[in-house]
Amino acid sequence: MSVQTIERLQDYLLPEWVSIFDIADFSGRMLRIRGDIRPALLRLASRLAELLNESPGPRPWYPHVASHMRRRVNPPPETWLALGPEKRGYKSYAHSGVFIGGRGLSVRFILKDEAIEERKNLGRWMSRSGPAFEQWKKKVGDLRDFGPVHDDPMADPPKVEWDPRVFGERLGSLKSASLDIGFRVTFDTSLAGIVKTIRTFDLLYAEAEKGS
Repeated sequence: MSVQTIERLQDYLLPEWVSIFDIADFSGRMLRIRGDIRPALLRLASRLAELLNESPGPRPWYPHVASHMRRRVNPPPETWLALGPEKRGYKSYAHSGVFIGGRGLSVRFILKDEAIEERKNLGRWMSRSGPAFEQWKKKVGDLRDFGPVHDDPMADPPKVEWDPRVFGERLGSLKSASLDIGFRVTFDTSLAGIVKTIRTFDLLYAEAEKGS
């Protein structure tokens, strides 16, 4: 009888790669990100999209990986793969990401300011359905807000404790508003566990797509 192998993040992303983000030199860090991490993220993104698309959900999943093409001076404090609903890009839609940086790994739900319509939809739902968001947050567990620590790769992201009605109003009305929430994970987390974590965001995807 064959033994089924459990796929884990560490089969794609090596724990020692966290030290790459200690490299202060722009060229040195980018060389390692593009040479070591990005090819692994491409493989992982394709595999996660395959696993996610095996079960019904609020939207299809397409794999993407950050390129950091706009950076010229300051090296990125983290890099990531993104899973979104469109082949051509992910930034204009709510999407999930697996991030690696100086603080380790995280799995997150992201709405960038470019995602205008979905940001307005989710913001409207949060502002009107604060108790529903709070109930969802309680169900999913240790939810963290990565927005305040974007520029500090070693900072511990705070727990999500803001009022969803106030935050939702801001998310839907301010052009610069964004949402970046999720969970810390470890390198030995199984891919099945990552898929399960991403699927905890299904409610947010559904509300971002349809509004309320």
